Amino acid sequence: MSEGALHRERFEAIEAFLLGTMRPEERERFEQELVADVALRDELELQRENILAVELAGVTRTLKAARAEHREGGAEHGGRNWYNYLKVAAMVAVLAIGTIWWLGRPTEHERLFAEAYVQDPGLPVPMSAVNDPLFQDAMVAYKLGDYEEARTKWGGLLQQEPANDTLQFYIANAYLAEGNAQAAMPLYEAVAEGEASAFQAKARWFLFLAYLHEGRLNELPDTTLLNDPDHGEQVRHIRSNLGS
Repeated sequence: MSEGALHRERFEAIEAFLLGTMRPEERERFEQELVADVALRDELELQRENILAVELAGVTRTLKAARAEHREGGAEHGGRNWYNYLKVAAMVAVLAIGTIWWLGRPTEHERLFAEAYVQDPGLPVPMSAVNDPLFQDAMVAYKLGDYEEARTKWGGLLQQEPANDTLQFYIANAYLAEGNAQAAMPLYEAVAEGEASAFQAKARWFLFLAYLHEGRLNELPDTTLLNDPDHGEQVRHIRSNLGS
């Protein structure tokens, strides 16, 4: 969908959405349209880029004007020159911030991961199915956000019981919480393939998120998740936003 083909009202709606001037109820309807309309999402990204380009161009023009004014002012206007220096410095800072934001903005799959990912809360320690003080200590560390300590303690136990699905699942959770989705994948895969595991459904969901985190979009393992009562809708939403 090109800008020329856009209806004026639709173009104004996109602009209002990007500039944050859209009323809450209109924004909610527009976001629902975005989920279902791939072409609209493409046009939104195009207009976002256009707006940023215009803003950066405006900063560039201001910098050039300030520099010219400084040259014309001459050395006799010392106070004014200091003002110009400050103005130029401020504009450079704005340009630098805009450039950093542009280069560092999240990709679509990163945004979708951040939107969907909720860390597994872990097992209630007194009710843990694994009656082992070391396991429980590791679970406390996990709940407190000390994922390295949790992984280290659980890892020692896993060496003794390599097929323990509880240990595999929670070590994978600790890796994913740290942002190391690559290390979490084989552990999630082992649990997801275990038909008798109580963590199988959760492992499939987190495995899907791990692939999403890594941007391996053509490998998203969602065959069984599409009809999952807990996560099927989220999987379809992510697929729709990825255009697949």
